[in-house]
Amino acid sequence: MERWIETERLILREYVEADWKAIHEYASQEEILVYENWGPNSVADTKEFIQNALKLKEVVPRTSFELAIVLKEENRLIGGCGFRFDKQEAHKGNLGYIINPSYWRMGYAKEATNALIQFVASELSVKTIEATCDVLNLASQAVLKHCGFFRIRLIKQHFEMKGRIRDTFVYEKNT
Repeated sequence: MERWIETERLILREYVEADWKAIHEYASQEEILVYENWGPNSVADTKEFIQNALKLKEVVPRTSFELAIVLKEENRLIGGCGFRFDKQEAHKGNLGYIINPSYWRMGYAKEATNALIQFVASELSVKTIEATCDVLNLASQAVLKHCGFFRIRLIKQHFEMKGRIRDTFVYEKNT
C-alpha cells in the first residue's frame, strides 16, 4: 500500500521510523492502556513496535497493515490502527485502533475505523471483520457499534492482564 487512505480530517499511512516519538507520547501512558494487553511502553518497546510495523509491510503476500492516524491540518500523528488477515479464512480479518487521549471524544477513532473498513473491503476483498474489546471499555464499544459492528459473543475470563482477569467482547461486521 503506497497510497494513503484519506478522510475528511485524517490520513492513514504507513509508519516511518521517526513516528516513534508521537507514538510513545500515548503508548507510555499507563492510565490510558488499562484496557490493552500491552504497555505502558518503554522507549525500546515503542521503537520495537515501529521496526515490526516496517517489517510487516514488506511481507509478501501482505497479511498485516499497521497504519499511523495523522491529522491532515496539523500533519500530526494522533494514533494508530491496524488490520490483520485471519490465518484460516482468506476473506476475514481483525482490526484495532488507538488514539492519543489528547484527541479523544472528537470522532477520530470512528473516522479512522470507517476508512480502514472501506479500504479492506474494497481493496483487499475482505468480507468479514472482527474486533475485540475489553467489556469495561465503553468508549471502544461505542466506536464499534457506530461503525456497524455487532457483538457476537462474550469470552469470559479470556486472559489475565495487569492484575485482573479480562472478559472480552467479540464484534463482527460483514462488508
